[in-house]
This record gives sequence, structure tokens and C-alpha cells, in this order.
Amino acid sequence: MKQIITPLFVISLLLGFCTTVRAQQPDIAAGNEAFEMGYYKTAIDYYLQAYKIERTPAVAYKIAEAYRLSNDYEMALRYYSTVFNSPQAMAFPHCEYFLAAMHRNNGSADSALMHYKNYLKGAINAELEQRARQEMLACEWVLDSVEASQHYTIEHPGKTVNSAYSESGAVLMGDSLLLYSSMREVARPGSKNAIYTDLVLMQIFQAQLGSDGLPDNATLNSWGLNSKEKHSCNVALDPVHQNIYFTLCEPDDFSTIPCEIYVSHFARGKWQKAKKLGGDINMAGYTSTHPAVGYLPDSTTILYFSSDRPGGVGGMDIWYAILPEGKTPGECINLGTPVNTIGNEITPFYDNNRERLYFSSDWQLGYGGYDIFVSEGMRDSWQQPVNMGPEINSPANDIYFTVNSVEPNSGFLTSNRRGSYFVSGNTCCNDIYAWKLSRVTPKPRRASEEPIVYQQKTAIHHLLPIKLYFHNDEPDPKSKLATTTTNYFQTYNRYMFMRNDYKNAHTLANGNVVYDSICDAIDYFFDYDVQYNCERFERFLDLVLEDLKMGHRISMTVAGYASPIHTSSYNELISKRRIASIVNQIMEYKKGILTKYMGTNGGSLILREVAYGSSHADKGVSADRNKQNMSVYSVEAAKERRIEILDYQYLEDDSSLISCLHLPTRAMHVGSYKVGEYADIKVTLKHTALNETTLDFISVGSKDVTILGYSKITPGRDLVIHLRMDNRKAEPAVSRFLPVTLRVAGEQVTQTMFLEYTLERQ
Repeated sequence: MKQIITPLFVISLLLGFCTTVRAQQPDIAAGNEAFEMGYYKTAIDYYLQAYKIERTPAVAYKIAEAYRLSNDYEMALRYYSTVFNSPQAMAFPHCEYFLAAMHRNNGSADSALMHYKNYLKGAINAELEQRARQEMLACEWVLDSVEASQHYTIEHPGKTVNSAYSESGAVLMGDSLLLYSSMREVARPGSKNAIYTDLVLMQIFQAQLGSDGLPDNATLNSWGLNSKEKHSCNVALDPVHQNIYFTLCEPDDFSTIPCEIYVSHFARGKWQKAKKLGGDINMAGYTSTHPAVGYLPDSTTILYFSSDRPGGVGGMDIWYAILPEGKTPGECINLGTPVNTIGNEITPFYDNNRERLYFSSDWQLGYGGYDIFVSEGMRDSWQQPVNMGPEINSPANDIYFTVNSVEPNSGFLTSNRRGSYFVSGNTCCNDIYAWKLSRVTPKPRRASEEPIVYQQKTAIHHLLPIKLYFHNDEPDPKSKLATTTTNYFQTYNRYMFMRNDYKNAHTLANGNVVYDSICDAIDYFFDYDVQYNCERFERFLDLVLEDLKMGHRISMTVAGYASPIHTSSYNELISKRRIASIVNQIMEYKKGILTKYMGTNGGSLILREVAYGSSHADKGVSADRNKQNMSVYSVEAAKERRIEILDYQYLEDDSSLISCLHLPTRAMHVGSYKVGEYADIKVTLKHTALNETTLDFISVGSKDVTILGYSKITPGRDLVIHLRMDNRKAEPAVSRFLPVTLRVAGEQVTQTMFLEYTLERQ
């Protein structure tokens, strides 16, 4: 099945590529020309120029499409939202589908699920309808997912390898030489092309690993693998036969980018001139790319690769061919299901030691974009692929997973996740990341002790997390109290009338283009972040009431945050007042109908309150009171002033509770500690156990805290938990919170409490 969505093997060559445009005239036709050729960033330049003059949904939709195809998910979401919320939205029947997709790529599975459902009510495109149904399943899978059994650390190697453009396909040769591909601009004087003046090529680089396992400064590979006219990329190593397989791709037509697989053999002390593989591996008119090497028992090479050739399951599929030494490659065989799907499967890597195939798919259930999967097997026999989990995968694209042969619990992957370097848009461009297996969650001793996670997510879980926003120092400005009589809707109504105040604070911005961009961001914040979340909160309250009427017992966590403009101690008070306004709103809902379910009146609704203050605020947000356009009226500062409803747990009956433990409903203050040193924390919990038992699960939500041990739960004695906190790199804080998750042996529900502590200077 031919995919409407551009396959990543095309997009990955384009990420981070900025063409040199001929002129900056508001020319829609020139933008369309660039768009059709795959020069999306050039198209964006033209479309934005036109949008200043003609602010219509039609132009906004073109901008959204170009941002989407250049993987700038945030900007694409903004412009799709502009079109979707316009009176002319019906003229763009696929807008809500792509709006949902951008929510998904931005990590909002709940919002994506809602828009996919709405899109399907009037879908008119069979392929998008089919994909929307699959994406709904993926969103539900994300919302229902449980902790993975394996855990990884992911590290960004930095600028020695990565750049603001795109890097991909890192593979380790031996134990210390890293080979990978990087996008580079190559001057091409005298070009008469109307769209670009430079030739941009993927080229193969190499870097030596240092003693820390990270790459030193990279240099251009000089083994004859690079072409001066084509993209050189996707290296695969065959150390048994001393071969290197790689891909050469045509440079000019970025809408298709046909690729072919080549091989270079090491002989007489050097790498020989590369040759195109024979047989039908490189089928005319189709792409063959992403080679990966496996072996038969007699050491004959199996070449796995990606191709869009006919005869596959759909889109890009993974194929294989046997490569007898010195003979024509054998027939190309499709791996079939369950590896291949009607979507795209790309970037295979075969781990010969463990007989595992790693690959990326945009159809199998995942976290968004392309996810990395693993399937055990060989040739024509494969087990059901397993998603590698939320540490390896992200809401963006995750591809080119490789395993180091010398250190099999480590390797590399490629991703455009947040944190990658970029030219424009923080998810535009691919970077190389190093991964390591950090730990494996032990399996329970008996099947009866296996964790039972809360019931399958309901409609209310799909709304979470809900983020509700406030103006600076609201509610009750300058108050020294930790509570308020104001409810959230009162602050919300005042806040929604302040949109122009936020815009007026930026009238001295540097130029009309900057000012227009700031105003667009403010409009998007008020229309989507503020208003949309408030509407979800109203729906949330309706569903809470339904659950309580059905007899459910519920626990939910409400966290408060603040921007850094005030002192840490005052920001903690603001956070507590913001939480109080939400509690007030819950208590006043429908004339107080929920109060009879609250903790002191029956206990069916338990609220856990955590005031973070500004301790979690982005360090890039201004705290300068003399520049309130940035510290108060910027969207970045506004997003820090919020509360979040984080979780929603069903506590169905006494048999499913941690009934013998008295967990505090509010954060437990455990003391003050010094920065720059270790601190031991002793947590004491009351219980009512009649027989001796123990915890069979305990976890802390910080990599800087270690569980030293805990006592048995013995009648007549408190449960004592000993923790050690590493504050050597910590910053002083008036209030910090540490989640501790517990489960008693033989009981079914895992619950979380919060420890509050202070960090002081030495």
C-alpha cells in the first residue's frame, strides 16, 4: 500500500537542511515548487512571507504541512490548530487527522486520541481512516502502558559527532571506531536551479571512542565510500568476510530519493573500490537501503535491508537475500508478518549473538513517529515484535538502533527527540545517541505476586494530565497565606481577558516579524493551553462524579507550580494557593455535590497535594522583575504558572488497598539537608498488620536517591524505610518532593506517597 505520509528514509535525509532561497518574496507558487521537490524549509520561508499579507486558513494549512514534513511538530501543531479553529475548517477535511498526529508527536496521546476519534466521524480518505484507527490503538496502548522490564540510560554524545543538521546510522567497528553519516552542504558554484544554490549530501564520517566511551572529534571517512555526487550513508559491517555495505542515494529529487546498496571489500591492506550489489537487490525504479548483516550457520552472509519494491506487505518493508561469497546474491525474500506491516518498517539491525532483529516501524503500537522494536528469530521465522520501551523510544522518530559487538549491553540509536541539536524547531533534526542497559526489573517470585496495575484506562484517564494556568501571583496577589477562598474558574475568567495585555507587553519587540510571531504564540497559548485544558477540567469533574456515584473509591494527585520571578519560599505559597483554588472548585462543583465524598466525609475521594513552587521551572525562564515582558508576559513564563492533575487511581475495596499502611494524604516533611553531601532519610510509617509481612515492591522517583533497606511489617512496630540521597550536585531549595511507591506482599494495588524536604547551603 502506498503511504500518504512521507516515509522517514526520505525525511531523514532532509532533516536540518536549509536551502538558500533565491528571494524572500511572498510567492505562494515558489513555495509550492519548493514543497513539491521536498525543500520544506524553503517552502516555509515563502509561505510565512505570504502569510504576513494573506492570513488565511489556506496559507496556514500550507505552513502546517511544510512544518510537519520537516518534523517541526510544535509549529505544525500551532498552524493546524489555527486552521482547525477557523470558520473555514470544513474546507480542510484532513486537518484534524494531522492535528491529532502532531499532538501524538508532541507526547499528548490523550489529545491525539480525542482528535483521531473526531476525525473518524467524517473521514473521507480510506488510507488515513485506516491509519487513524491504528493510531487510536497506539494512543490507548501508550495510556495503558506499564513499566518496562528493562531500563536504559540514553546519552547525547555532544558536538564531537552531532551538529545542527542531521546525523544518523552510527555503528561501532571493532571496539573503538564509530562510523556514521552526517548531512553537509557542499558548494556548487554556478547553479541555475531556482530553488537552491548548494548541494547538500549525506557523507560518512568516523570518530574514535575515548576512554569514557564517547566519540572524539569526527573526521570525514577516506576509504572511498563517499561520493561527490550522491548521498553516502547507512553503513553495515561484515567483519567475517571483511565487507562494508552502504547506500548511495540520488541527491536532487528530495521527493523520492532513490537509493541503492553497494559493497566494499578489504583486501591488500585497503578498502577496494565499491561495487553495486547484483541480483535483484537493487531493483530499478525502487529504493533499496538500510543494509544489515546476519550469518547462516556456515557463516554465509544474510543481508537484511529496507525496500519499497513490489511484493511486500506495504510501504517500506524489510527483506533479506543470501550472499554466497563470490556469487550472485540469491532471491530477495520479504520477512512478512509479524515484522512487516502495511505501514513502514526501516533501519534493520541484526544482533547475531542473540539472534535478534531490531528495526523501526511507524505502524506497530508505539509512542509516536517511528519506534524501535525487537523480534527474535532468523530468516523466515520471527516472533511477535516487542516495543523497546519509553526510554529507547520517544514521541518523535527513533531509528537506526545498533548493538555494540564488544559491549552487547550498549550501542547507538538515531532520534530527532527533544534535546537534539537543530536549525529551527527543536525536533527538526536527527542526532546520534548512545544507549546502555542500566538495569533489569526482577520478576516476582510467584505468579500471584506479579503487580496488578490499576484497571484499564477509562475516559477520565485519557484526559490526564490536565494543566490549568494562572496569571502571575494569582490567586490573591501578595498574600502570605497558603490557602485561598477563590476558585479556579474565577481566576480563569479574569485570565482570559488578559490576552491583549500579554500582547501589549511585547510592542517593543524587534520588528513586525518578531512581534507577529509572539502574538501568534500568545493566541495559541490562550486558545489551546488555557481554554482547552479548562474545558477538559469541566469534563473531568463530570466523570469524577459518575465514578463516585458508581461506588468507586478514588485517589488523585494535584501538583502546583510557579514561575521563578518570586523567591522560592513565596513560590511555594503561590503553588499551595493554586492547589487550594482547584480544591475549592471541586468542592463547589454542582453546589457542593462532591464534598460528601471528600476525605473527611466518607473518604471516597482522596486528594494528594504536592506544591513544587518554582523548583521544576525551566531554567531558561526569566526571573528579572525589570523585564516583565519576559518574566511575566512571555508564554514560557506563563506555562510555568499552573497546577496539574497528575494521576487518578481506583481503590475499589479494602482487599485491593494497602490497607494495613497509614500513608499520608499530603506530602510528609522529612527534614532539612545540606547540598554538597549525602543525606540519610528515615521514613517511619504506621500500620495495622495483624500478621508479619513485608513490602514486595518499593521504588523512588529520583536517580539520586538509593533505597538502603526497609524493615518487615511486624505487628506492634512501625515500618521503617531507609533512603540515601546524593545532594553533591543539588541546588538549594525551600521545598522539594520525592515520590515513593509501595506495595505490600499479597496485595494488589501499588500506591505512591510524597516526601517533602528542604536543601540548604553548607
